[in-house]
Amino acid sequence: MNRNERWEKIAFFSALLLLAGYASSIGLEFSFLQWVPTEQGKWRVESSEEVTLFSFFLFVSTLFLSIIPAFFFIPALLKMRKNEFLGWETGVSGRYAMYYFALYQIFHGIISLLYLFFQYPWFSEHSIWGFFEAFLSQFIMLLLALLLFKDRMRDLGFVRPAKGKQLLWVIIIFYLFSTFLLDLVVTVPIADYFNFELDSWREEQISGEVLQAKNVSWFASMIEIILVGLFVPVAEETMFRGVLQTALVERFGALAGILGSSLLFSVIHVDPVLFPPLFTMGLILGFLRHYYQSIWVPIMFHALNNTITVLIYFFQ
Repeated sequence: MNRNERWEKIAFFSALLLLAGYASSIGLEFSFLQWVPTEQGKWRVESSEEVTLFSFFLFVSTLFLSIIPAFFFIPALLKMRKNEFLGWETGVSGRYAMYYFALYQIFHGIISLLYLFFQYPWFSEHSIWGFFEAFLSQFIMLLLALLLFKDRMRDLGFVRPAKGKQLLWVIIIFYLFSTFLLDLVVTVPIADYFNFELDSWREEQISGEVLQAKNVSWFASMIEIILVGLFVPVAEETMFRGVLQTALVERFGALAGILGSSLLFSVIHVDPVLFPPLFTMGLILGFLRHYYQSIWVPIMFHALNNTITVLIYFFQ
């Protein structure tokens, strides 16, 4: 085994540990959810700040798996030959998608470590910087994609849609479905089957952030609308439909790529009540990405959905 192969193995196995840290971080967020019985005999999911032994274990494991492997992963990545380094091959292979998520988890671990010593939030919730801090994860998603794939963003889908004649109508039809039929045919039946209350702690959090921005100033309101309505769709679609789905499609085919990206997309929102509609939305976004061979199409649909939702919260 030559030196380059050794560095590649170190990068690969340390990336696997970082992905384990990514999974642990998602489990940590789920560990703070509480299932509260209501008077109607249903279960309401709420977010709690209570630290249990299990959540503490997940927190420690997340930090360990996000920081320690980074000392091996970063040097190994930098030691690879230039023609094997990220951004020098065509397409989005599974290995480079794994490296992308590994780097994301390193940043996530560093931020978590900083929050351990410098209590969250760093900025006032009523300040402009406080709004940006709330979207720090999305900034990292997009920044890493720009750094790792800056010379081949086309491979992530940043190209003109392949079939654009009925594009606008397709987006409108899918939006009308998600607005008027998704809850009727997916969300409500599944929630009734599992006795879930439909109120979502995450939707309450988003609406609260919008109202908070509204109470600060009109400028803060505009920043919130732009971040949620435009920036979040670009960042999340770059991660899930750009990097993850592209890699899965190239390795396992379209069906596996769309299902895999939709599954992770719905899980990272950490809301069991919203999991079915989010998974369905992920399938729509994945289909749009694959059918039109462009990431701009799911970004347009995602942005339309987010923007109208934020405006509804804003004017309520």
